[in-house]
Amino acid sequence: MLHENPLMSDIDVDHWRNLQDLVLDSAKEKRRIIIIHEGGKILKFVHSHRHEIVRNVERIAEPAADAQRIYDANEDVADFVMVLERRAVEGLFGSIQDTWNSAEDLDEYVHRMYSMLDKYPDGIVTCPGPARTRLGLQWRLGASYEEIKSAVERFVPAKSTVIFGVLDAGKLWSSLVLSFDENRRIVVVTTVDPMDLKLGTGLAAIAREITDWANKRFSPCALGLFVNLEGARLLLSRPDKLAAMYELLDLGKLFADPIPLQLRQALEAQ
Repeated sequence: MLHENPLMSDIDVDHWRNLQDLVLDSAKEKRRIIIIHEGGKILKFVHSHRHEIVRNVERIAEPAADAQRIYDANEDVADFVMVLERRAVEGLFGSIQDTWNSAEDLDEYVHRMYSMLDKYPDGIVTCPGPARTRLGLQWRLGASYEEIKSAVERFVPAKSTVIFGVLDAGKLWSSLVLSFDENRRIVVVTTVDPMDLKLGTGLAAIAREITDWANKRFSPCALGLFVNLEGARLLLSRPDKLAAMYELLDLGKLFADPIPLQLRQALEAQ
């Protein structure tokens, strides 16, 4: 779905930062207790933010149970505990590199990388929650990778552009512009350039101005979704996206234009 070499240019710094705050959860920002061991012998036992911690395990015998025990003793200073067996980590990175294929979609590779964490249930352990939902950059989209890919295949026409806009206090707070090629692979990733627009007031007026702007620069816009910040958070949190969109449309908190026929029909069926 994501081309191996997408064009990423003219990205507005504020829009991009706000978008990441909205949809991404970074493990690097979390307070972490990190335990690295080899065959049970602890090599490192540290806190990412150098807080004082209770080291209530002298040797890793049962990784999941030990991680839980450490987390329970340090819950006030840690968002999660990570227990890594050194050889398992080396094995993971070796396996990931072996699967690299320069011709495949970039998102396929990244998705497989996280999925491979499941192959090391005792070697790469986090608590609370499994490693694949804790490590790296986690998406707060309320949908799985497979569901998102299926939605693109179902609702996004080939050789078209999709625009997402989020407003806060009547102003454009964040945006995302994605252009797809003939195979529905994302070839352009950018944001709206506020310097190019007058950006008046009102959800519909701002949406139409942005759509007109995008149509002059990218493939024809097939889908434009514009919502206030509260509505964006609701949409991201709800697993049933169509029902959430229908609700927001009914409340006047979501403006969808243009909208592909398949998506319109799906919303009308709600």
